[in-house]
Order: sequence, then structure tokens, then C-alpha cells
Amino acid sequence: MGSLEYCIGKCRERKGVVVFSDAEDVRVVRAAARLLREDLIDPVLVGQPDKIRDILIESGETGVALRVVNPLVSALRDRNAADYLAVQKAKGKAPSEEEAFKAAGNPLVAGALMVRRGEAEIGVAGNLSTTADVIRQGLRVLGTAPGIKSVSSVFYMIKGETTYVFSDCGVIPDPTAEQLAEIAVSAAKAFRTVVSDTPRVALLSFSTKGSANHPRIDKVREAVDILHRTVPDLIADGELQYDAAAVPEVASRKAPGSPVDGRANVFVFPSLEAGNIAYKLTQYFGGYAALGPMLQGFAKGWYDLSRGCSSEDIYQVAAVGMTMSRGGTR
Repeated sequence: MGSLEYCIGKCRERKGVVVFSDAEDVRVVRAAARLLREDLIDPVLVGQPDKIRDILIESGETGVALRVVNPLVSALRDRNAADYLAVQKAKGKAPSEEEAFKAAGNPLVAGALMVRRGEAEIGVAGNLSTTADVIRQGLRVLGTAPGIKSVSSVFYMIKGETTYVFSDCGVIPDPTAEQLAEIAVSAAKAFRTVVSDTPRVALLSFSTKGSANHPRIDKVREAVDILHRTVPDLIADGELQYDAAAVPEVASRKAPGSPVDGRANVFVFPSLEAGNIAYKLTQYFGGYAALGPMLQGFAKGWYDLSRGCSSEDIYQVAAVGMTMSRGGTR
């Protein structure tokens, strides 16, 4: 069973709720209707009911009844403003009541507050909003998970029954050693949750075990040291070139004794440009499907979409995001 099929099956076993904050979009409406029709996930759409009704008619999905939440309705907006203000005050910030009321009308804030209150398991947005806005509101309302200071992302690279995780390919341009270690921990969890194999994490560089020296390599080595100190049970190694991480015969020569042993399934890249280039090469030259970027590091499930996404992409992100947020294994 492939990773996506597994996630769909888990959603079917226990149906959850997803809130779509950028819901005034025919792509979201079609994805939400499909999730509902297939009895996978209960979608909640944030937006103006009249607009979403018109989009529903336009989409041809008239055989479903979608739940719509209007963030501008006075009672809900007042509640959201009060909750937003309380969250910010707990962080030591002091927005005015007017600023909180304005924020409460933002569909991203309304969706994130639903996730925070447990009214939805996950939130999905970004088909209309920028990634920066999705992350910003997620941090303001949900915050990061315990022990995690930075939000990052993973791509699931899928071909047949094979799945790899690439990280970070979408958020942090030049991660510090501490951030690389956090990315590795989060990516390993993302792999274990969705793929359910044991994660074997390679922290990549242009050097293998001292074959070169450079400050950029030092950063990767420091990240590996942090991992070995803080998460000693995690199978992780670096610095490794890709061939030493993924080809056992090469690993035996370049990195003998490496715990990864040339069988890495989670690849942590030293910079955003390296990760972004790698996933696109793997996608277009290698024929892998690239599912993501799936955000990781939030206290609760909060996921981003590309503004160029399709209805199918939205459907898949909802299913995989629901599985990631539950943290279960096969």
C-alpha cells in the first residue's frame, strides 16, 4: 500500500474535521465536496456563504451540503477577537481590542482559532494566501510544538510503493545548526507517521565524513552532534554526500560504519536552495510525485498549499495532513 492510500484509509477509519480558510475558491469547493462524498473528512469552509454557494453551483457539486463559517458574523467575530487577544496576551504581547477585532475578520485567523479550540483537527490554506501569511497566522495563533522553535516543511517524494522525505524545501533559507537538528527531528516524525518505516536520516552536504572542510560543512556536523546528544535513539548521520547516504556500496567506501548505511529515507538539506532544487530534479527527472510542502513544527496541524495547486492537491494535503497531525503509525 502506498503512503497516500494509507493516509486515505486512516481518514476513513476515523473521520476528522478540516477547516479550509481560503474557501472562496472552486478548487477548495471541489476538494471539500469530494472529501465529504467519499466520507473521509468533514470539511468546514471559511468565507461568505453567498460566494461559496455561487462557487458550489459553478463547480457542479450541487449534491453535497458543505458547512460554511462566516468570520464576519458579529457573535463569532467577537468570540474570535476575545480568543485572539487572550492568545497574544499569554505570549506577552498587547494588541488593542481594535487590532484583535480586525484580526478576527481574517479567514486565516478564524481557521487557526478553530484548530486551536479543537473544533477542527487541522487547517489547510494557501491556495489564495501566501505561504508567509499562512505561517505568520499559524505562529500567532497556534505556536510551535514543544521543543521546536522553528516551522519548516517536508516533501513526500512518492513513486509506486517507495516514499522518501525531503526537508526543508520550502521555508527556512539558511538554517542554523540548531534549526537543521530540529528539521531532522520533525522530518523523521513525518516519515514515521505516514510511511511507518523506521526513519534513517541523512544530513547532506558536499562532503562525506571530513572529505572537505568549510564553514557550511561545520554547520552540518554541529547539527549531527546536537542530534546525537538530544535524540540518541534516532538513526541519523552526517555530513554525507547524497551517494554515501543512498547507495550502500558507496557508503561502505565513503562512510564505513555509518548508522544510515547507505539506506537513508529522510534527507535533510543544508539550505533551502539545495532542497528546493533537489525535490524538483527528483520530481521531473526521476518521475517521483512530490506531495507538499507539508508544514511541520506547529503545535497543531496547520498546512500550506501552493497558490498554483489543483483540487487533487488540496484533497491529498487534507488526507496526509490529517494523518500527520495524529502522529499514528501503521
